[in-house]
Amino acid sequence: MFASWDGSFVLTEAEYLVRAEERLCSPGEGPAVLVIDDLHLADNASLRLLGRLLPRPPGSRPAVVAALVPHAGAAPGREVIGELLPRFDHQLTLAPFGVDEVRAMAARELGTDPEPGFVHACWEATAGIPSVVQGVLDSVRASGTAPDGLTAARIPEHVPRELGRAVLADIAEHGDEVRSTAVAVAVLSGQPSFPLLSHATALGEDTVADAVHILDRLGILVNIPRGPRFPAPALATAVADEVPPGTRRELHTRAARYLLESGAPWDSVTPHLLRGCQGEQWVAEALLRAAEEVREHDSDSSIACLRRALREPLRDDVRASALISLGEAELERCARTAVRSLRCSLRLRLPPATHAQAARSLATTLFALNRYPEGIDVLRDAIDHLRPLDPDHALRAEVDLVYAQITHGSFDAPVVDRVRELSASPAPGKASEHALEALLALREVMTGGTARLAVTHAQRALAHGVTPKGDASFVYTGAVLALAVAGRPDVALSRVEASMERQRGRGSGLARGYVHTLRAGVHHRLGNVDDCLRDARAALEALGSVGAQTHANHSVAMWADALVRQGHADEADQLLARKGLNGTLAPHWANDFTTLVRGRVRRAQGRLRQALADFLDSGERSCARGMGNPAVLPWRSEAALTHALLDEHEPARRLADEELRLARAWGVPETIGSALRAAGVVAGGDEGTRLLGEAVALLETTNCRHAYAQALLDRGMLLVRAGAPDAARTHLQQALKVAQRCGAVAVVRHAEEELLDSGYRPASQGARGAQGAAALTRSERRVALLAAQGRTNRAIADELFVELRTVEMHLSRTYRKLGITGRAGLADALGT
Repeated sequence: MFASWDGSFVLTEAEYLVRAEERLCSPGEGPAVLVIDDLHLADNASLRLLGRLLPRPPGSRPAVVAALVPHAGAAPGREVIGELLPRFDHQLTLAPFGVDEVRAMAARELGTDPEPGFVHACWEATAGIPSVVQGVLDSVRASGTAPDGLTAARIPEHVPRELGRAVLADIAEHGDEVRSTAVAVAVLSGQPSFPLLSHATALGEDTVADAVHILDRLGILVNIPRGPRFPAPALATAVADEVPPGTRRELHTRAARYLLESGAPWDSVTPHLLRGCQGEQWVAEALLRAAEEVREHDSDSSIACLRRALREPLRDDVRASALISLGEAELERCARTAVRSLRCSLRLRLPPATHAQAARSLATTLFALNRYPEGIDVLRDAIDHLRPLDPDHALRAEVDLVYAQITHGSFDAPVVDRVRELSASPAPGKASEHALEALLALREVMTGGTARLAVTHAQRALAHGVTPKGDASFVYTGAVLALAVAGRPDVALSRVEASMERQRGRGSGLARGYVHTLRAGVHHRLGNVDDCLRDARAALEALGSVGAQTHANHSVAMWADALVRQGHADEADQLLARKGLNGTLAPHWANDFTTLVRGRVRRAQGRLRQALADFLDSGERSCARGMGNPAVLPWRSEAALTHALLDEHEPARRLADEELRLARAWGVPETIGSALRAAGVVAGGDEGTRLLGEAVALLETTNCRHAYAQALLDRGMLLVRAGAPDAARTHLQQALKVAQRCGAVAVVRHAEEELLDSGYRPASQGARGAQGAAALTRSERRVALLAAQGRTNRAIADELFVELRTVEMHLSRTYRKLGITGRAGLADALGT
C-alpha cells in the first residue's frame, strides 16, 4: 500500500507506482515519505520500479521507509530485495521483545489476557523475535485455543512451518554443506559441538566450521564457544519439521554412536537413542544400559528407554528383564500401568529366579491397588510353576502368599497349619531365608508366642533392611511390627530409617509410601505425635502419586489418631469422612486399626455408643484374623474405657481384666503398662490408684511417651478425687511435661485443667495455652451455645446425638475454661 504523508491519496495497485513517482518527485510539492510494509511480499516488477526511487541525493524527495521480515527466503522478490537493501541509507533491526512486550502483543492479538505460563513459554520459544512471536500468536489464534498453561506446553505445535521453509530457502544458494549443517543443528537441538556435527553429517570438522561461519553471518545461527544454536528454539523446531523422518533418525543414530564411543554422559546420549533408527543390536543394548543409568534421577527417561528397547528384537530373557524393569519404573508414576508390563513379562519363558521376581512384583502391585484376589492368583500360579524347578523361589513366593492371606482374610486352619510347617524346617536357600523369618516373627505375635523369639526372628529378617534389594515385599511389615510390639520399637525405627536413607532420592511412589507408613507406625507406638503425623501425610502423598490410595488407609488412620492426640477430634472425623472411612470397611487387616482409631475419634467427640461399636468391631475383625494379642490392637481396653464412661461397669471390668491377663502373658512392659492403665481407670478408687501406680512405674521405663503421659494424667486425676492434692500435682505436672515433649496436646490441655482445678497455676501462662472462649474446642462451643439458649442437658444430647454424660463433661470443662460456676454466666462469657 502506498500513501501520501498527509493521507490525501492512497495507491493500492503496484502498477500505479510510476504515477506516484511523478507526484512524489515533483518540485512543487512539500516533503514526501513513501512507506512500504511487508516489502518481502512484493513481486520483482514492483521492486524494480521501487529501485528507481532509491538512488537519490540526501534530502531530496521522496524519503522511502520499508519494513520486511528477515530471512523471508521464500518470497517472490528475494533476489531483487538483496540488490535493493544496500541502497537504503539506514538499516534497523528490531530488538527482541521482552516478556512484557510479548504479554502485551498476545493480549492484543488474541483478545484476552494470557496466563503468565503461556507468556513465558511463548517468549522462551521465540526469543522475543517479533516476526516469530507474531507467527506463533497467529497460529494460536487460528486454532482457537486459550493462552493458558495447557497451550504453553504445546507452543512447539504452533510454530508456523513457513518459518522453516523460509530459512532453508535463504541458505539454498550457499551449498549442500551449509544446508546439511543447519539441518543437523536443528534436528540434534541444543548446542551440538563441531565434532558431533561432523560425525552426524559425515562432513569434515573444517567444513562444518565454515558452514557455521556462513550461517552466523546470515543471522540464521548464533556461534558461541559451547556450540552453534538457532536464535530461537522455534526456528530450530520449524527447520527440523522440514526434514524427512528418515533423515532425522539417521542424524540421531550417528550422534548417539559418536557420544557413546566418546564416553559422553548418559543424559547426553539418551535423547538421541530414543529418536534413532531401529533394528541395530547396539541400539537395543545401549537403550537398556541407559535406562539403568538414568533411572535414579530421571525415571521418565528410563521408562522411555525401556519402552523404546522393547520395540527392538530381543531374546525372551532380555525382554522379560526389560518388562520387569519397566513395570518397576512405572510404579513411580502409575501402578495400573505397571501391572500391564509385569503381566507381559510372565508370558515369556523365564529363568526361575526372574519368574519369581516378576510374579512377586506383580502381586505386590495388585495388592497395593486392593486387587487381592488377582494378586493371590498370580502367586499361586507362580508357586505351581516354580515348585518343580526351584523349591527355594517357590517358597519365597509362598511366603508372600501366606502373608497376603493373613492380611486380607483370616488366620484360618490351612494357613495356621502351613505356617506351623514352615516354622518346623529351615529355608531351603537364600532366596526365601529372610522373608520366612519375617513371617515367623509375625506368627509369634499373632499366636501369643514369646516376645523374645519374635525379636530374634525379626532381627534376622531385617538383616538387609525393610526393602532389601531384589526382595522388596510387604511381608517385612511383619518383622517391623514384631519389633514394635515386642518392646523394641527403637530397633524397628533404626531399621526403617536405615532403609529410608539408602532409598533417599530413589524408589517408586509405592516404595516411598511403604517406608513412610512403617515409620509412621513406629512413631505411633513410641507416642511421637508430630513425627507420626508428618510421616502419615508423606505416605499418603507418595501412595496417591501412583494411584494406590486404597492401600493408604493405615496412614489415614494414623493421621486421624495423631489429630485426636492433638485435641482435634472433629478434624480427624472430617478426615475419615473425606477418605471414605466412615462406613463399612474392607477386610484388609489395616482396617482393623482404622476401625479402632475411628472409635477413638468418636469417643473424643462424645459419640460413645458409636465408639463402643467400633472398638468391638475392631476386636471381632482382629480375633478372626488370629490377632488377639493386645500388643497389636488394644481394643479390649478401649472398649472397657468406653463402657466405663457409659456407667456399664461389669463389661468394662471384664474386658480390662482380660486384656491385662493377655498382656502379662505377652510380657512386654509397654503392653502391660497400657493394660494396667485401663484397668485402673475402670476400677477407680484405691484399687484404681494402685493399678495406675503400677502402670506409671512400668511405662516410665519404656520409650512409649504418650502412654506414659496418659497414665500419669489418669493417676493424677484419681489422686485429686482421693484428696491427695500434692501427690496429684506431682503426677499432673509430670504428665504435662511428657505430653508437651511428645506433642500430645490433648493430654497437655487436660493436665492443665486438672492442675487449675486443684488450685495450682503454672508459672508460665503461655505454656497453658489460651483460656476463655478462645480455648473452647468446637464440640465444647457447640454444647455451650445450646446450653446458653436454655436447652436442657438431655435436649442437647438428643440434638447432637451424643450421650448425656458427654454433654455434662463438655459443660464442666467449659465452665473451667470460662471461669464461671454454671449456666448463669454462659451467655455473657460467650458474648451471645
